[in-house]
Amino acid sequence: MPAMMMGSAAVFIDCDDCWKLLLVTKRGLMYIWDLYNRTCILQDSLASLVASADEPSAKDAGTVKVISAKFSRCGSPLVLLASRHAFLYDMSLKCWLRIADDCFPASNFASSFSFPQGGELGKLQIDIGKFMARKPIWSRVTDDGLQTRAHLETQLAASLALKSPQEYRQCLLSYIRFLAREADESRLREVCESFLGPPVGTVGSASSTDPKDPAWDPDVLGMKKHKLLREDILPSMASNRKVQRLLNEFMDLLSEYEAAETKADPMDVTRQPATEANDKVNTSATDPMDVTLQLATEANDKVST
Repeated sequence: MPAMMMGSAAVFIDCDDCWKLLLVTKRGLMYIWDLYNRTCILQDSLASLVASADEPSAKDAGTVKVISAKFSRCGSPLVLLASRHAFLYDMSLKCWLRIADDCFPASNFASSFSFPQGGELGKLQIDIGKFMARKPIWSRVTDDGLQTRAHLETQLAASLALKSPQEYRQCLLSYIRFLAREADESRLREVCESFLGPPVGTVGSASSTDPKDPAWDPDVLGMKKHKLLREDILPSMASNRKVQRLLNEFMDLLSEYEAAETKADPMDVTRQPATEANDKVNTSATDPMDVTLQLATEANDKVST
């Protein structure tokens, strides 16, 4: 391929195993190409990510303060600013998602969140923690519980955007334990219902084309929702007796769902042998060879007579 003229020098370059090339220029323009098919997948500016409303008169106002730009493990571009705010570009939404920031200093998990070792989101949170440690002490202007819940919900969404199953599971566990400790039954019910899904008879109605009623997906990031509900969510709720009634309700519902699924599966397996047996009986009853032999015997008897 001939040299590509970008108008300004490249400051960040990255590539993946699928012949995709990411490039950020000195002017803050980002490009992603599919070199194999010779097409441009994305062309966007980073100016909206680095606009600082807090320091409009600063000497370096408007300067692109990007310290890293690369492909994330899920294949989407990931940009890290000097403020340690991290942004992930969603190819479907066609916009940037902020997946790490310092907006929750009062959260109980601001500096003590334990992510699985080597997780992408965990590394970003460690950088945020170190950056916040150098900032002035914050004042308590909001309730710690509100910030903690908002922080956990943000982390849950970020791990889902990064398509990191282990970090998603860890965030989910922390979120459920927090809700159980706060006895927040409404949000616990909402989470349980989303993992339980619709009644068994309507699960898998993927043929539904109604955008207001999309088909329920039994998996999340390759993990079974019912398994997460049974092994992680419900046991975490058992830590507070105030939500015992809600826990019993969903334990019973999950048992009914699994019993119905187990009952439905053997029917599909046993119907095939039964059908084959019936086919054999019908075939033997109407075998053309038997009919031919019977007619030949009758003809011989008439000749002999």
